[in-house]
Amino acid sequence: MTAPPLPPATTGRRRDTAVTRLVHLLLTRLTLVVAGSLTSVIVARALGPGDRGAYWVIVTIAATATALGNLSVEKSQTTLWGEESSRPAVTANALWLGLAVGAAAAGTAFAAVLLCGVGVAPTAGRSSLIWGLAAVPVMMAIVYVNNVHVLRARTGVVNRGSLAGAALQCSALASLGLLGRLTVEWVVIIWTVSAAVNLLLLLPSLPVCRPRDPRSVRHTLSCGLRYHPGSVCHFLLLRLDILILNAMSTPTAVGIYSMAVTPAELLRAMTDAVAQIALPRQMESSRETSVAYTARTIRITAVLAASSIVLLYAAGPFLVTAAAGPAFTGCVTPMLVLAPGVAAAAAARPAAAYLLRLNLPVLISLMYGAALLVNLTLNILLIPRMGVTGCALASTIAYTALAATQVGWFARSARVPLRRLSPGGAEVREIVHRLRGLVRVG
Repeated sequence: MTAPPLPPATTGRRRDTAVTRLVHLLLTRLTLVVAGSLTSVIVARALGPGDRGAYWVIVTIAATATALGNLSVEKSQTTLWGEESSRPAVTANALWLGLAVGAAAAGTAFAAVLLCGVGVAPTAGRSSLIWGLAAVPVMMAIVYVNNVHVLRARTGVVNRGSLAGAALQCSALASLGLLGRLTVEWVVIIWTVSAAVNLLLLLPSLPVCRPRDPRSVRHTLSCGLRYHPGSVCHFLLLRLDILILNAMSTPTAVGIYSMAVTPAELLRAMTDAVAQIALPRQMESSRETSVAYTARTIRITAVLAASSIVLLYAAGPFLVTAAAGPAFTGCVTPMLVLAPGVAAAAAARPAAAYLLRLNLPVLISLMYGAALLVNLTLNILLIPRMGVTGCALASTIAYTALAATQVGWFARSARVPLRRLSPGGAEVREIVHRLRGLVRVG
């Protein structure tokens, strides 16, 4: 039985609020895309492929420490949010738990890099690595606090923090670039400080700032740990290729690949905005409403992902080489090879969110683990033969296989025919309508 409908006036207000939030989030995502593109161009121009590769390895190590050490608390938060009695504790523990878990992850990552030696350690030096790992507790707290704000439908707070951090990073990089003082270490320092500014702007709007009792912390961690193997595999699926390429090739190859990854991953900006807005409805609604809402969101993200690919294929090669310079000409082919896989993963994100409702962490972990194994195997086989392009092809195959599995699992568990997930004219008209609203607001 479906939930009773809201009164017309309430439904209208909810729809207007959702549309307004979506327009604001899309504007924020577009701004972040522009800022991210400018940042990539500034770093590429100032450092060149080799030093950009060293910087990207440091960022990847810090991001890996964040992903491996976060214990999937954000998934635990999302799962527990369905229990209204758990929401105050989830909110109260977000900041402090993020900082504590992040500090432990950063220390572990530093020790691991020293033990692994040259194959993993960046060429930029230990001080740059320390600055990069200093961002881990900050990023961990951002992940937890952001998730609470999203679950409370306070995306405006998340938007303001992200925009402020991006503005600081872009302006600081541009200033040092103009002065000729930009080095790998300065790029890493600016990245870390920008993350800290982002976090600070999230805190005044956090409804509860004092941590709750240790029992709620243990409950959150135990719930998250059930999903953590899958989260680790998912993250490694997205980032392990950088570390494999660094071990099997040169920093210049990593720099080329990082430049290919950046515009391809910007494809997700629009789909991520839609998925973020949809998340509270997917988690808080009845099963029937959640299924219908997830299917509709998949159709919309599929249209956005397909449109983004067309745009990237049409303009990407010219824009990337014109902006980054001739030293990065080799990134065009990997970028075009990687784009379909990234778009498939972006389109399937609403299905991945719905699967958390099924409370099957072991099966979810096996799904991500299988995709990681495919990616790892293909990278080892293809990098020696095809170089950077082989790395991109391995990732595209693994991403696409994972996306197909997620959508197929959703369709089967929700008893939704696959044809209902195919977008049509209604989704295109809705997107055009929303974009017109975005232009009017702009």
